[in-house]
Amino acid sequence: MPATVRLTTPTKQFDCKAGFAPSIPQANRRRFNLNGVPAFTYPNFPVIDPVTGLPKLDASGNPIPLTCCSSDIGNYFGNDASSHYSALQVKVEKRFASGLQFLGHYTFSHAYNYDSSYYSVDPRFSYGPDDFSRNHVFVISTVYELPVGRGKKYMGDIGRAADFLIGGWQISNTTNWSGGLPFTPTLGHCGEISDAGPCRPDVLPGQSFHIGKTTDANGNIFWFTPVSSLDQSPEIISATDITGTDTCLVARPTSGPFALPACGHIGNAHRNSFRGPHALFSDLSLAKSFNFTEKVRAQFRFDAYNVFNHPVLGFSSTQGNLCVDCSGAGKITAIEADASPNAPNGMRQLQFGLRFTF
Repeated sequence: MPATVRLTTPTKQFDCKAGFAPSIPQANRRRFNLNGVPAFTYPNFPVIDPVTGLPKLDASGNPIPLTCCSSDIGNYFGNDASSHYSALQVKVEKRFASGLQFLGHYTFSHAYNYDSSYYSVDPRFSYGPDDFSRNHVFVISTVYELPVGRGKKYMGDIGRAADFLIGGWQISNTTNWSGGLPFTPTLGHCGEISDAGPCRPDVLPGQSFHIGKTTDANGNIFWFTPVSSLDQSPEIISATDITGTDTCLVARPTSGPFALPACGHIGNAHRNSFRGPHALFSDLSLAKSFNFTEKVRAQFRFDAYNVFNHPVLGFSSTQGNLCVDCSGAGKITAIEADASPNAPNGMRQLQFGLRFTF
């Protein structure tokens, strides 16, 4: 069966005075029957002991509760995955008039898909927001020609020499603010409760995760407050480690909003259920035009990318310490992977340019 894409984009547009033209398009895209390469699995197949090569048993000879699946017989190709994207978009535009042009655009969106970490066993644990989706994006772009110089509102009758210095100035700016990238909280160790599947904590109801940028006395930047260790030692390493009274079965350490999952279970923290720091960058341009003759012109430009040198803090699936009970949990030590000097949201860059038109 071929992959299927369903796309709907209804749009409502308004005409206003003073050259403004707001519109509200709404995008909805669903993709079905996407190609996947999941592994064959045996439901409720006992986890194999890596030392003996036999199913793990408790002291009474019964299979321990760490039963899941085996994927040793290979993979198959199938179009059994899907993704979903929906968005509300609002645009306000002022067409160029009286030296001013303005464009404002806001997008509120949700993008969901599957990852490959546990998809072949239980797709529910692999479903969540896309790793690179920012659910809020706000962009403002303006161009303004100063109304000074020959033919302008102010000093419109000055001589050519004075206009060479005073007239022809233009300022433009683009500012982009977007929400943070999603991430999945993890645990420092899951070997004592489960030897397969994602290592995620249980999220307790009615508790706050305290997400937000904080700085400690030493200047270290954190995105969330670490919790106490949820260690449940010793780890399960042999068939006799679990009995009916083992602490893995009867005790679950908790700390703040998190708890250690029950023995043989995967934590209920959903994939990409939390958001990292937002991204903010602004570009500024200043241009001066020179009219030598009717056909010969020149323009000098000064461009400042990320003019406020605002860092895009890194805290996604590949950066930052996502482990809630590890040493240095929530600590930010890098910028986003794409925030390099050559990227639009990297460190501040200054650029000069000169263009001749003839």
